[in-house]
Amino acid sequence: MRIYNTLTRRKEDFIPLEEGKVKMYACGITVSGEAHVGHGYQALIYDVMRKYLEKCGYNVTYARNYTDVDDKIIARSKETGIPADIYAAEMIKKIDKVMAEFEVDDPTLWLKATENIDNIITFITRLIESGHAYAAPNGDVYFSVASFKRYGCLSNRSVEDMLDGVRVENDENKREPADFALWKAAKEGEICWSSPWGKGRPGWHIECSVMNYKAFGEQIDIHGGGRDLIFPHHENEIAQTESLTGKQFAKFWTHTGIIKVNGQKMSTVAYTHLTLPTKRIV
Repeated sequence: MRIYNTLTRRKEDFIPLEEGKVKMYACGITVSGEAHVGHGYQALIYDVMRKYLEKCGYNVTYARNYTDVDDKIIARSKETGIPADIYAAEMIKKIDKVMAEFEVDDPTLWLKATENIDNIITFITRLIESGHAYAAPNGDVYFSVASFKRYGCLSNRSVEDMLDGVRVENDENKREPADFALWKAAKEGEICWSSPWGKGRPGWHIECSVMNYKAFGEQIDIHGGGRDLIFPHHENEIAQTESLTGKQFAKFWTHTGIIKVNGQKMSTVAYTHLTLPTKRIV
């Protein structure tokens, strides 16, 4: 079996880290709204991939995550007046129902950011201690992109090219424009947790590194997600994880295409729900 590897930009023979076993992770849904076609498309592809690997005789451990705290969820919480944790839990129930109707099976492991806060804090602390991250005076913590020499290996672009035309949060607390948040200091009224740097919450990218590390250890066979996650999300995952472990994070990086509606990425079309056929298509 051969798999196209985004990291090397070629098809490669699939040889797992451990004979007969596959450790596979795919980025799941940020639960700021209900499921849409793009979510179903990505989840279905990785469900099929997992089942094919099992049919080939591999023992597959497949993990997916729910991002249940982030800027978008907090914004929706403010709009609706529903506390962020309750809003996220309600969205997860709705999304699970839709995916079940779409006949996407559950992964081996469901992982949630809010269930890994202690693990996230420990991970960030180790990055600070090793010189790959730094705490800002306001309580934010940033990853130092300059500290990871292979940054850009997945997207195959320099830092300057990656920043060109990409929205970057300008913050006087960052040492360099490309540095990204591992921990965000809480604003008044926001959901938060206590940390060595003050009350706050995890940044988006750190959660997947931490949940992978918790579920699988230092290395996995296959990491997946939509093509739109190559940069910055997956690029940042590599930087975080490999800075901590000193080992190659994922052997194979796989990415699905993006569904567009009227020229826009599906996720930018506000609250478009996943529409299911009335009859099973055979």
